[in-house]
Amino acid sequence: MRVRQPLTYYAVLWALFLIPLVSYKTYIGPLPLSAEVVMIPLITLAALIDYRQRRIQLNDFPLKPIALAFAAFFIIAIVSLVKAVSLAPAIMELARYLSYVVLFFIVVKVQFTREQYVRFAQSFGLSALFVGLYGVIQYIFGISLNTAGLYALKEAKGRVDSTLVNPNYYASFLNLVIPALLLFAVVYWRDKKAQLLMFAVYSIYVINLVLTYTRAAWVAMLGGLALVILLMPKTFIKHAIRPHMLISFVVLLTIVYFMPDVQSRTYSAVYAMEKIISRHMPGGLADHFAGDNGDEGGGFLDGDEADEETTEDEATTNRAVVSRVTLWKTGWAMMKENPVIGVGIGNYLVRYKEYVTKYPELYIGHDQYSVHNSYLKVGAETGFLGLIAFVAIYVVYYVYLLRLYFASSDRLGKLIIVALIAGSATFMVQNLSNNLIFIPQLNTIFWLVSGLAMAFVHQTSARPSTTQA
Repeated sequence: MRVRQPLTYYAVLWALFLIPLVSYKTYIGPLPLSAEVVMIPLITLAALIDYRQRRIQLNDFPLKPIALAFAAFFIIAIVSLVKAVSLAPAIMELARYLSYVVLFFIVVKVQFTREQYVRFAQSFGLSALFVGLYGVIQYIFGISLNTAGLYALKEAKGRVDSTLVNPNYYASFLNLVIPALLLFAVVYWRDKKAQLLMFAVYSIYVINLVLTYTRAAWVAMLGGLALVILLMPKTFIKHAIRPHMLISFVVLLTIVYFMPDVQSRTYSAVYAMEKIISRHMPGGLADHFAGDNGDEGGGFLDGDEADEETTEDEATTNRAVVSRVTLWKTGWAMMKENPVIGVGIGNYLVRYKEYVTKYPELYIGHDQYSVHNSYLKVGAETGFLGLIAFVAIYVVYYVYLLRLYFASSDRLGKLIIVALIAGSATFMVQNLSNNLIFIPQLNTIFWLVSGLAMAFVHQTSARPSTTQA
């Protein structure tokens, strides 16, 4: 029986559905086994078979710039192996990196039809909907809620992580998708019922993001919204101020405002940012939290009981800030002492105990701990050259997006690129406080969705007449 569609199409379709939804992971000896570990080789094998049998064609997407950036970092990472104390994590890190590269090359170069891209969007959308609904159910019924890192939350049951294992990872996934949901709800759909239905899905995601209680993600979501408005100011505002949309926004904001610990966590988020960015600048919210220079009155909350609660919240936030900054200092110390090729790709955790022993002020009670910053991790493991090459990958990535943004005359194409610019920006920003780039499930979604979106917009903008209706 002849297969009607290329194997690559089916493999990508299932990957888009399963990878966000399936968090199960086990090990066969030292080798990990998870949805992305299974699906990336299957996509690769399917593409090789289809290409050999001429069941797929390649588009003319220009790969050379990003291929050179990928290759530059890979070469530097290989060279860094001479400093690696342990080769096992180094090899695993390189294997994961290559798998992302191969996946991106396949999905960005294979020429799918418009109908197939629609099916991809439906598959990913259905999976994302299940993930979001499960997140809400998880909180309501208290199913395996994460209780780590609550930092003085008094009302919340715990933190939601849905199928993404960790609340911080889940928050990043949500932020990657939220701009697209918002744009489809406000800009794309013309029918009022369709708009409200899509806005309901968007609201589920916003509520999930709140329930992760990841402060950096809340700030990143606002930044993503600002980017959406900046890139589509007239179009977005024109549609957003329609009565039914304004009412929808007011209802959502009201719900969010009265959710458990939202107000205190929001104040804490701004306070933490100010502590990190401008802790020595007077007159900010940090001063208002504790009162002006410790004087009576003038604090953010008045009254003895409120002052006691605020002092306690400030203390816990300070501890969180100090802990995170200490981790960053550890990464910086490792990078500064190994500036050329680092300590070896994948070897940050292997060398962590050595550095906190050497510098006791960096010890926070663990023999191994993540640096909580993807860029510092790369710099520590591959040196300044590796960090420059690594950042260059994402610079080229954004050059592609900006070119597609200005080249696309199709409303849907423009919307997709704006959503991708905003969503991926939140991903980059959140990597300043987490190692999200090194989370296989999350990073696979990033490159899979990015490649498909870029290829679709490239094909529709370059040859709009050849795509199927």
